[in-house]
Amino acid sequence: MKTIALFLITIGLTGLVSDLFAQLNTKKYNPETNVVIWPEAFHPDNTNFYVYNDIYINAPAEVVWQILIEATKWHEYYEGSQKPVMIEGGSQNVLSDGVTFEFKTMGINFEPTIREFVPNERLAWQIDRRRLKAWHAWVILPMGDGVKLVTAETQNGFLTTMQKWFQPNRLLNFHELWLSLIKERAEMRVKNQADNAFGET
Repeated sequence: MKTIALFLITIGLTGLVSDLFAQLNTKKYNPETNVVIWPEAFHPDNTNFYVYNDIYINAPAEVVWQILIEATKWHEYYEGSQKPVMIEGGSQNVLSDGVTFEFKTMGINFEPTIREFVPNERLAWQIDRRRLKAWHAWVILPMGDGVKLVTAETQNGFLTTMQKWFQPNRLLNFHELWLSLIKERAEMRVKNQADNAFGET
């Protein structure tokens, strides 16, 4: 009887895990279309968790980049930034190459460090905690009159395992929201600039 019960529990847990992973709607890593420069330790082939999101924005790369690096303003429009970002030194309002910043998201305080900083093109930060190692990359790709903004993240660690089990889509959904809000702000900024220029003529 105990053997049967154990078997049924195992089958039930297996089904639960399958259902949870089936809910993970992110795109699978595709090396042929990848635009992120991954460090070896954070390459999707070497990590336990990968999320990818992208969006088209009808705005120049310079406008999108400025919104992206204005980290101290993230909390004003993005609920995933749960308190004002503090950049090391406290004297600057935008991200720069090599800086570390305090960022609270999904209920956890992180201290990412900027590892890639190519103005108007690429931004990436690394998180190195005892229970979470992560790489979060942003890529701005010119496309027609606007850009495609890509964000992708890989993770390893205990917190990653818990996330995959219990909240497999949470990070994906937060990133999707973040992209849509950057798009809204960028396109509004372009509109306001055009309106102001028209008013001056």
